[in-house]
Amino acid sequence: MTTVNDNITKFKQFDQYDFDKDSQFQSGVASLLNNKQENEADLLLRAKLFYYTKVVDTSFNADAYKTWKNENQEPVNEQRDDADVDKPPRFTFQELVDMIEKGIEIPGIKQIPNVLNEGTPSEAKMTARPKPWEINKQQQQEQEVAAEEATA
Repeated sequence: MTTVNDNITKFKQFDQYDFDKDSQFQSGVASLLNNKQENEADLLLRAKLFYYTKVVDTSFNADAYKTWKNENQEPVNEQRDDADVDKPPRFTFQELVDMIEKGIEIPGIKQIPNVLNEGTPSEAKMTARPKPWEINKQQQQEQEVAAEEATA
């Protein structure tokens, strides 16, 4: 039987679990977020709870977590939300296509100048390898020289 402290520890572990770096979760939640029929935050929380109880901790009580979360709003979430604000937004493929068609700048994309390196190039230290047709030409010349020497 689990104690209240055990549950609180599990709840805090759930809050600190990095769903953003879990590729298996990200691949599954992407299809859910495309439908957008419900509140996105509520849908995301339900997806996280489902995934966590099935993959990470099967003894995790999602209903007890929701009750605990409503009673205890921790400042840890506020700090995490601040970190989420700094992240560039995620777009679906269709949203990206629409932004490109409308000429809207996509946030988070680094602009690379269309300029070559203006520094002086380095000196070549090795000779260039002969091309295949150059190798064949050399072999033909060697065969011709050998044939001329044999006839002479």
